Amino acid sequence: MKSYTVTRDADMLAPEWLTVRINYTTIKFVYRIIDGHETLKGVRIGEDVAEIGDKILFDGKRLSVERR
Repeated sequence: MKSYTVTRDADMLAPEWLTVRINYTTIKFVYRIIDGHETLKGVRIGEDVAEIGDKILFDGKRLSVERR
């Protein structure tokens, strides 16, 4: 089982097993705009959002979110 802890730089430093699965419909990066500056809020996986500090787990078939 592979795991990745979501950080503020996840959109640039995400591991290969996560980036190849991003298709912008079920898995995508969620941003928020604060004072005109865009920051990463989390990673959306289906209906669940992994926020900064949460872990994304991959068991070879499915992605899941583990809260901190």
